[in-house]
Amino acid sequence: MTSAPITVGTDASVDFGNLTIHGDVLYLGDQNALVLMDKDHGGRERLSTNLEAYGHTPKPGHVFIKNWSEHRGVTDSLVESGLVEITEALTVGPFASPAYEVRVIV
Repeated sequence: MTSAPITVGTDASVDFGNLTIHGDVLYLGDQNALVLMDKDHGGRERLSTNLEAYGHTPKPGHVFIKNWSEHRGVTDSLVESGLVEITEALTVGPFASPAYEVRVIV
């Protein structure tokens, strides 16, 4: 059974470094996912990432957010908006890339 998404932020501003996207932030608990529904252009942007390939599974109510490439700064903007709280900093993959486990504030 799929649970309904939980809206954790409305009209949030999420910073992707050189681009800011505005919209609603949804938490999909059964998928360990955080997504942004782009209010200006439609569509959705997945904010969280799956790190199972590196041996990491998020705790209930938590997701992982990478902090490299196009997602650099996403975690900071979500923390500043009060939508998530960082619970652990991680390094993953062959290049020791930074990521965070965050608690979704609902």
